[in-house]
Parts: sequence; structure tokens; C-alpha cells
Amino acid sequence: MKLRRAYSIRERLFYSFFLTAALMCIMVFYSFIVINSVALSISRAYKTNANLNEYQNALSLVEASMENYITLKTFESIESYYSWRGKLDTLALSFHVPLSDDPILLREYKMRRLMESFLEYADKAVYARRGNNMSEYAPAYSTALRYYGYLSEAVVDLNSRYFQRNVSGYNLIFQDTKLVELLSMLLLASVVGLNFLLVFVLVDRITVPLVDLSNAANQLAAGNFHVELGKVHSNDELGNINRAFDRMTVSIREYIATIREQTLVESRLRQQELEMRELYKDAQLKTLQAQINPHFLFNTLNAGAQLAMMEGADDTCTFIEKTADFFRYNIQNMNKDALLSEEIALVDNYMYIMKVRFADRIDYEKDIRLENLEIPMPSMILQPLVENSIKHGISDMKSGGKITLRVYGGDGTLTIEVSDNGRGMAEDTRDRLLFGSYFYENGAASSDQSPSVGIGMINVITRLRVFFNDKDLFDIRSNENGPGTTFAIRIRNV
Repeated sequence: MKLRRAYSIRERLFYSFFLTAALMCIMVFYSFIVINSVALSISRAYKTNANLNEYQNALSLVEASMENYITLKTFESIESYYSWRGKLDTLALSFHVPLSDDPILLREYKMRRLMESFLEYADKAVYARRGNNMSEYAPAYSTALRYYGYLSEAVVDLNSRYFQRNVSGYNLIFQDTKLVELLSMLLLASVVGLNFLLVFVLVDRITVPLVDLSNAANQLAAGNFHVELGKVHSNDELGNINRAFDRMTVSIREYIATIREQTLVESRLRQQELEMRELYKDAQLKTLQAQINPHFLFNTLNAGAQLAMMEGADDTCTFIEKTADFFRYNIQNMNKDALLSEEIALVDNYMYIMKVRFADRIDYEKDIRLENLEIPMPSMILQPLVENSIKHGISDMKSGGKITLRVYGGDGTLTIEVSDNGRGMAEDTRDRLLFGSYFYENGAASSDQSPSVGIGMINVITRLRVFFNDKDLFDIRSNENGPGTTFAIRIRNV
């Protein structure tokens, strides 16, 4: 059994459009042929009258030129005579020459002979007048005028007969035009009706399944996952959509059942996790109880500072105070925002502690060119950069290590730079830090940078980007005028 080919909606629309367009083209082409035929018939009908009028005008001008020359004998009149005589001969070529049983063609034949006789005697009269032969040109002129009269009557009669025949032909053409008009209207009405029928059938076959599909989708959205569509047996796009919708409904029901089972399992796991958290909190509490209370630490450091002051150890007192301020800032500002001035003060405290540790091996320089330092920013941003520069830049140097902090502005942009004159940073390490892949690469732990520092740097970069909503505000570059690395923060619209 031969299977019937399934046409898609696109093919149906295309074929219906092609059929409609073909019928319209046929109708227009037929109307064009008929209209051209009618116009050609009208043109042929009145062409003979137009030719006779032109011929009669040329005949009158030949007779007038001959008469002027016989009377006045001027050069202009003889030139006009021969010019219009040639025109008359040319126009006479369109008239019927052989004898015919057709009354109109027979009159054309007689008119041609009368014209030849008229021109013959007219030429004789003009020739005799040029020779001043009175005895010859007068009879020839008289005979030419007589033939001219006969010829004029013949032209008028033939023109009248042609007009009567053309009127009869025009009536037939007018009847044909009415018939063509009626046929065109019927054909146009048929094409429009057929087009409307095709559109109605196609739209009905497309919209009815779509309406059913829309209603089923609404029920599915309302939570009825057992909805069923009417069976569409066609193999076009609508049939495929209906079958796919049925399969999707079954898949959703199965997926919901699976999710319910997973929810029960996750609920049991969550309960177990809560129990584990309670155990963990209890263990954490016991651990915290064993740690030193931060307030006790600060009080102890303050007591040490007072003791050093009483003993006259000013440097030791200052060192203990800077250390206490440093840890107090870390604990108090860990989870809140800070000001740029506070971050700079923290760096100052940190560098004081580092200078005590490294003595003359390290030098610290500040270049602050900004008056307003009350600019909000995330806390603990600058100190990790300085710490990274010391640990991985100048910690191995025996002397001459230098940390520089620069703050300046311009064109609405605040720039903060932390630079060192150490060994610098490898290009691949720089790229991994800037693009956040340092922590996730397996080789990070074995590189010259420790994972903790990589995590701290990524933490700084990420918090800056989130706080200022700018992905391009942080950069790491090598120093141009010597060894070392510069960390640059550019904050726009400040």
C-alpha cells in the first residue's frame, strides 16, 4: 500500500498562495490580451479614416500649389507643388490597386486612377506654364481641375463608407468589451471566493488544534498534569506539537514523582544534617571557651603598654599600642565597611610593626595627594596587599626593601597603588589572580605563592568588584623603572 505524502503547514500555505497567484496572473493576462485586441481593432477601424483625411489634405495642397504657380509663377509655388505631389504619391501607395468585388476596394481602385489622371494633367499644365505655352497649359489646367473635383468627391464618398463600416465594427467591439468585462468580473469573483475558501480551510486546520493546545497548556499550568489533547493524526507541525505535548505531560508527571521521592530523601538527610550541626555547635562552643577572650587580649596589651611606659621603654610602648590597634581594627571591621583614611591608618600600624620586625631591611613611603580621604570602601583591603608585597616581594632581601603607598585622583577617578621593589610576580600567577582561577588550579599549592595568599588576594579583588560594581578597577603590573610589582585600584566617579 502506497503511503500518502504528508504536507507541512508551510507547504500548504505556499501551494495555496501559488495557486491563488497563478489564477490572478491568468486573469490579468487574459484581460490584457482582450484589451489589447480591442484597442488594436479600434485603431485599425479608424486608421483608414485618418489616412483618407491626410490624403485629402495633401490633395488640396497639391491643387493649391498648382493654381498658385499657374497664376503667379513663383519659385515657392513650384517648389511647394513638387513637394506635396511627392507626399501624395507616397500616401496613394496604401490604396488598393487591383480590381475587387468589394465595393470599398473598388472605389479605392477608381480613386487611384482618378489621382493618376489628375497628376498627369497637373504636370502638363505646370510644364506648359513654365514654357509660357498658353495654348497647352490652359486646357491641361482645366482638365486637371475637373479631375480634382471628381477625385475630391471620390475621397469624401470613400471616407463616408469607411466611417459607416467602422461604426458597425465599433458596435461589435463594444459588445465584445462588455462580454470581456462580465467574464473578468466572474473570474475575479471566482478567484476571490476560492482564495477565501482556501484561507478559511487552512486557518481552521491550524487554529483549532492550537486552541486545544492552549487550553491544555492552561490546565497544565494550573496543576492538572493528567490533561489530554484531542488526537491529531496529521504528520505536520501541529501533529508533532500535540504528540510532543503529550510526551512532555507524561515526562512532567514522572519528574514530579521523582522529585517527591528525592524530597523525602533530602528531608531525611536535612534532619540528619541539623543533628550534626547541633553536635558541631556544641563542639565549637567548647573550643571557643578554651580560647583567649579578645577583650582580655586587648586589656593585657594595654597593661603591657602601661608597664613599658612606666619603665621608660617608649618604643616598646608604641609597638604594643600599634599592635593592639591593629588587632582591634581587624576584629571590629571584619564584617562592615570602612573609610579610606581608616585603611591607610591600618597600613601605617601594620608597617610600624613590620619595621620593628625587619628593622632597617624595609622602608615605608606614603604619597597622599588627596585631601578628602573619607571615601567608603570594603574593610581589610590595603593591608593584605601590603602583606603580600612584603611576604612575596621583599622578605628575602637583606636590605633596601621598600613599600610605597600612593593615593591620588584625577578626571573623577581615585587611584590607590601599593608597590614594592622586590622580585616581581610571574605573568601566569598575575593572570590567575586577576581572573579568579588561582584557588581552583591544582598547581597553585605547589607554586611559589601559597594557597592562603592566593585566596586572600582573590578575596580582596572580589570584594572590591562587588562593592563598586566594576570588573576593571583592579590591576597588577610590573614596575616600569625597576624591579617589583604594583597593585593598582582605580575607583571611578569619585
